[in-house]
Amino acid sequence: MANYLLTKSSFLRGVQCQKSLYLYKNFYTQRDPVSLFQQSIFNRGTNIGILARQLYPGGVDVTPASVFKYEESALLTQKLLGEGHEIIYEATFIFDEILVAVDLLVKAQGKCMALEVKSSASISDTYMMDAALQNYVIKGSGLELDDFLLVYVNREYIKHGELDLNKLFIKTSVKKIIEKKTAYIIEQVKVSKSTLKDKIIPEKNIGEHCYVPYPCDFIGTCWKNIPPDSIFDIGGINKKKQFELYNQGIMMIKDIPDTMNLSDSIKIQAEAINNNKVIIDMKAITDFIHSLHYPLYFLDFESFMPAVPIYDGTHPYEHIPFQYSLHYKSAPDGKLIHKEFLAEAGLDPRRTFAERLLKDTKEPGDILVYNKDFEKKIMNDLSQDFPEYRDELKQRISRIRDLAVPFAKKQYYAPSMKGSYSLKAVLPALIPDLKYDELTIKEGGMASNTFEALQTETDLFKIADTRDALLAYCKTDTLAMVRILELLESLL
Repeated sequence: MANYLLTKSSFLRGVQCQKSLYLYKNFYTQRDPVSLFQQSIFNRGTNIGILARQLYPGGVDVTPASVFKYEESALLTQKLLGEGHEIIYEATFIFDEILVAVDLLVKAQGKCMALEVKSSASISDTYMMDAALQNYVIKGSGLELDDFLLVYVNREYIKHGELDLNKLFIKTSVKKIIEKKTAYIIEQVKVSKSTLKDKIIPEKNIGEHCYVPYPCDFIGTCWKNIPPDSIFDIGGINKKKQFELYNQGIMMIKDIPDTMNLSDSIKIQAEAINNNKVIIDMKAITDFIHSLHYPLYFLDFESFMPAVPIYDGTHPYEHIPFQYSLHYKSAPDGKLIHKEFLAEAGLDPRRTFAERLLKDTKEPGDILVYNKDFEKKIMNDLSQDFPEYRDELKQRISRIRDLAVPFAKKQYYAPSMKGSYSLKAVLPALIPDLKYDELTIKEGGMASNTFEALQTETDLFKIADTRDALLAYCKTDTLAMVRILELLESLL
């Protein structure tokens, strides 16, 4: 069995950036650490692929024991094909120094087709390139495919009872489209193999390709010479505009010429950084404070979005609220009261979530959130799911006020926010003693993945520790809002 230089993933990496491909093969340990959130996305893809096997049950799985054993899988695949096996999972092929493993290889009714499974709810250009490479390698290995299908998740599917995989998954034939990409595949393979056989790191400046189609995991290496307060710390402009400035030789925010037509938001950021000072629009802050009516509820939701719906009446990637934290103050100098809700794993949390939320916010008062669109969406969705609570939920929505407004509009801006008005950027700038770093769960994506993992957890001690960590994280979110508002009030 021939050796290989490229795999599907490394080929696609080379399409994005040849320098990234070279670094990956020769300086693997310099990769940026994979976040728990990103790892959960990888795991989701693996799990969706395994679930899709049930579309064609009874196949032979040739997944190797380790990533270093794929040559053995390729040999086994050829053996199984020779013996007439009709369904192979992770069928592996090597051709032209490229290794690919297709999720399902199926022979049915005299036809042979490959199926590549994706956990997303749509088909991207990258998926097409992935399929085109696999088609090229499989065909080069001597197996002519009658069809090539991309299998992805149907967001319109609503679960009722047992999962219906034929409705959960959409199968789309892409063979005619990907065969038109063969010439490009061949050329790109030549380029990538040349890169890998060279002894010099390719010259490649940073650019939009560092983020498209995916954020590169060598940004820490390639961007190490970009200093703080660079034009990449400007919020409110896209990457394309940032790189336009960079390619004009403008590296630092302070170097942006006054003659350039800048938005008010960018001017504020530049002023704050150039003078190393906090910019405060006192009139706007005063107006915002006076627009709030005590008593005040400080509210934060957490939700998770299972790719495969768990509860009846839900669809793939639907926001399922499972937790909230609520701080309450009757007046600016009133006693701080805290209430919270965290659903039990394994049970549909939506009805209980809605009932508890309505009970805890029954008394009058504005409901303060951070970035109101999310909380409003959750309440609107709950009002659709449970019409009996619609009027009460609509009433709560009418009381929502957004603490993010002064920061989104740069009415309060500190250089350390680096163009962001997210709570995780604002809090350390205003209240440095209240930190997420000391928590087990540090951000919302991690909270979502943690709760989703609880659905199958059986270790009672781990469940208890995880629930404590979730409660601590969500409570910190609303406590942060309390402290931020207190600071703004102290300015008046």
